Amino acid sequence: MNATAGVLEQLFALRQLDKRYQSTRHASSPHARYIADPAAYAREVLGVAWWHKQVEVAEALTRHARVLVRASHSVGKTHVAGGIVNWWYDVADPSICLTTAPTDRQVQDLLWKEVRVQRRGRPGLLPKAARMESSPDHYAVGYTARDVNAFQGTHEERLLIVFDEAVGVGGEFWEGADAMLTSGPENRMLAIYNPTDTASAVYQAELDEGAQVIVISALDHPNIAAELRGDPPPFPKAVRLSWVAERVAGWCSPILPGDAKATDLEWPPGSGDWHRPGPLFESRVMGLWPSQAINSVWSEAAFSAATTADLPEPTDEPCEIGCDVARFGDDNTTMHVRRGGVSLWHEAHNGWGTDQTAGRLKELAREYGRHCGVDGREVAVKVDDDGVGGGVVDQREDYSFRPVNAGSLPVAEEDYPNRRSELWFVTAERAAEGSLDLSRLSRDVLADLRRQCMAPTWRVDARGRRVVEPKAETKKRIGRSPDDADALNLAYAYVPPPAGAVAGGNVPILRAYGTDRRELLRRSIR
Repeated sequence: MNATAGVLEQLFALRQLDKRYQSTRHASSPHARYIADPAAYAREVLGVAWWHKQVEVAEALTRHARVLVRASHSVGKTHVAGGIVNWWYDVADPSICLTTAPTDRQVQDLLWKEVRVQRRGRPGLLPKAARMESSPDHYAVGYTARDVNAFQGTHEERLLIVFDEAVGVGGEFWEGADAMLTSGPENRMLAIYNPTDTASAVYQAELDEGAQVIVISALDHPNIAAELRGDPPPFPKAVRLSWVAERVAGWCSPILPGDAKATDLEWPPGSGDWHRPGPLFESRVMGLWPSQAINSVWSEAAFSAATTADLPEPTDEPCEIGCDVARFGDDNTTMHVRRGGVSLWHEAHNGWGTDQTAGRLKELAREYGRHCGVDGREVAVKVDDDGVGGGVVDQREDYSFRPVNAGSLPVAEEDYPNRRSELWFVTAERAAEGSLDLSRLSRDVLADLRRQCMAPTWRVDARGRRVVEPKAETKKRIGRSPDDADALNLAYAYVPPPAGAVAGGNVPILRAYGTDRRELLRRSIR
């Protein structure tokens, strides 16, 4: 049994919360009157004033089970999190608060330093420990996000989970948190983070419809407005105008006013000088996921472009099919159909045998062969051949099933160490160029593709080639295999047809295959 499964088993074994709100027990707290007004608690008990975005974060926790705060640097996100920990502990007894962050320093010197400073000697805090308690069912504690087995607690009537620097908190912690949150209607979760990595578990969490996402940009901070007016900053320890100006100069590109888009920045405001934010400015100043990938294969901008492209379906190209065959019981067999740069169909199945998969692929080949005006046996069906997919290819009969091995040599050997890395980048770059259209696919399919496409990361190897992380790493991060994205990649992959064949019945084979491989990959010519 793996660590995550063991934790989940223990979490689900814990007794369930009483679904009724026990007002008499909460009323025993000396600060119970602030249970619905955390901003008043901060002002009157902690003696601190929150700016409007901090108030929005705190008040969101009184209405939503999951609050995700995507924020710039130095806008007070850890400060408000410390205040929320104190508020949760003080307004209700019993109550539990569990906090975590990626490192000891982030636990002790950031969040829990704020907790200590704001308590100002009031009772509860243990000396030199990230913990305060008054009884076994009334405590707050901080853990480091290294050992998921430590991140669990006995469920009581009111539980708050806080993830600080949540981009660095692994998926197993999110699974454990989800398990604990389901045990009672008053349970809450707060995650605060700088949006730097779309391959993180928190990016996946944002895609859940039940999450309340709050974005805090440094450009909206009261200090910036005050200093632009020539007034002193109301929050001297927070972000300053000079810091923003330096980041505009270093992380943005000057553009002509006529070229400005809605996402561009006029700086200083009203000056007529326009700038295009780079990925660092977007994430570290504006609180946005970077539109350009930093270490993710896909970018937000590329996926958005693919879902809104609305390209015309080409009439002079054949249809092609990609199929990723399930290897394990919880994985899906997925199939994707495209014509040129336009995706026409996508489907997924669980528990299928190779004979069932082969039969459905032949059915799709006949259907989309008719759609394109060719014999279905000539439609290229590209099948993942790394595992059980070989059993599908063996049942090709006279259909054009073409095996693709992710570990084999790529077409562009100077750019990628293996075929899998190449497959991922070819599709992502097609999307970034505006030559991929996913708009005809269903909303549910697009949601799955978005989760999976944004997950894999990459690095550069010793020969300067781009290497996509192993599938097992991606699966660990998002909790499932990226089957849908793999079928998409296969559908858009270049796979040479048998010698002497005619592609799709009407497009001559490129005789110079291998003489310009980069151009071949870019155009995905069959």
